[in-house]
Amino acid sequence: MSGNILVTGGAGFIGSCIVDTLSKMSNSPVTVYDINAKEDRAENIISIAGDIFDSDKLLSVMREKEISKVIHMVGLASIPDCRKKPDLSFRLNVASVHNMLEAMRIADAEHLVFPSTAAVYGDVAKPKVDELIEPRPTSIYGCHKLAAELLIHGYAEDYGIDTTVLRIFNVYGDFLKEQGVISHFIRGALEGKPLIVNGGGQLRDFVHLNNVVEAFMKSLDNPSAYREIINVGSGVGLSISEVAGIVREIFSNTEVTVKLLKNGEYSIYADVSKMKRLLGFETIDPRVGIPVFIEECKRNHVSVGKDNC
Repeated sequence: MSGNILVTGGAGFIGSCIVDTLSKMSNSPVTVYDINAKEDRAENIISIAGDIFDSDKLLSVMREKEISKVIHMVGLASIPDCRKKPDLSFRLNVASVHNMLEAMRIADAEHLVFPSTAAVYGDVAKPKVDELIEPRPTSIYGCHKLAAELLIHGYAEDYGIDTTVLRIFNVYGDFLKEQGVISHFIRGALEGKPLIVNGGGQLRDFVHLNNVVEAFMKSLDNPSAYREIINVGSGVGLSISEVAGIVREIFSNTEVTVKLLKNGEYSIYADVSKMKRLLGFETIDPRVGIPVFIEECKRNHVSVGKDNC
């Protein structure tokens, strides 16, 4: 992997895994720029504590480290948190992207890889979605991520920056850091609590963290991914009730309670044909990956006496 890489937000859930993977794959130094950055984790990792809104420092780092590629992981990914704090959502999910793009424009950086979200699609009529469907977000989070996508498109068109936008579906695979329904159910089962399923029939696409990181790796040094928007998911629609059932198969004493939703349900999962074609890999089926993940969490919980996977 060639060129000097900058990972902003590299101390977060997905970002930290990206940095760890890059440290093993990249021939060049990898710079982590994060307000919570800690000491270097490997010889070729340079950690810099910095605010994404400190434009002077960001630009100085990019010039000093001769950055040519950026993975921008700064953001607020929780839909409820974005709903409660729309100003913070705008700053982290939109304004931070503008700051990054401006620094790239001035520093003549070549390629941006950006994590967008399936939330830009909104409440879809047909559950299987490809990248050609017109986005109709129904949340502040989805609207802000779509605004970021449009900003990125504008900088690509006007300033020639190569960009890759990855629309990521529901990620699982890190029990400590992610707050999705799978880890929520596992925590409940470990504590002997009943699993509450709201609705339950709605289909979602669950993609393993390792596969998401692989999508970022496959996007770098890949001209086929330039100026593209790509779904990153498993391509499998799995109902929330099925997820609860998988947890219950492993934790046999766990009770499952289903509550009907007043406002109905909608389903969404990814058409991943473009991902397979442009990035050249396949993701693990969640019906295989989720049980393995649950068993790992169960073993680690018993071995260390705490929730640690």
